[in-house]
Amino acid sequence: MKYRPMNDAIDPEVLPGGFTYEQLEKEHDPNAPNDAYVIGENGASIQAPDADSLSDQSSGPKPWVKPLAALLGVLFVALTVWNLHRVVQGPPPPPKPTPIQLKQPLYLGVMKIDAYRRSYGVVPDQLSDAGLPDPGPYTYQRLDQDHYQLAFTNQGEKLDYDSHVPKVSFFGSPKELLSTGDSK
Repeated sequence: MKYRPMNDAIDPEVLPGGFTYEQLEKEHDPNAPNDAYVIGENGASIQAPDADSLSDQSSGPKPWVKPLAALLGVLFVALTVWNLHRVVQGPPPPPKPTPIQLKQPLYLGVMKIDAYRRSYGVVPDQLSDAGLPDPGPYTYQRLDQDHYQLAFTNQGEKLDYDSHVPKVSFFGSPKELLSTGDSK
């Protein structure tokens, strides 16, 4: 049995506490084989691995490793080509707006124009008077002092409102219209 002190990695010639190798070997496991090593202060011993177990491990990779590596390599190349194609192609087009997504901003524009009419007694001459962006998604036409047409365009979809039509019959109830979910 070969004794390995804890400071063996630093200096194998220095023994702890002035002991000799013979004294240390007597204190530890007398039944340990000659190729066993004593590890640590409690005298636990381990035996060197068998030559048969070492030869099994060094015979090379298992038979499934090479096909798996080839499959992973092909998958890596395919995903790289796909990602490069998506980068060159650009992002997908956004989905078409739903009817509720067109009605909500149109309703808010109508509410601003009606607030202007209640304050000043007439509909505004242009959208900027009512606080709406003049060159923007809204199209406005004043018909007379009390009536107008307002249109909202989003991603090519357009919705028109004529003030001759009551808001409740065109938009529905404000509670349903301004809810966050599209129940229809």
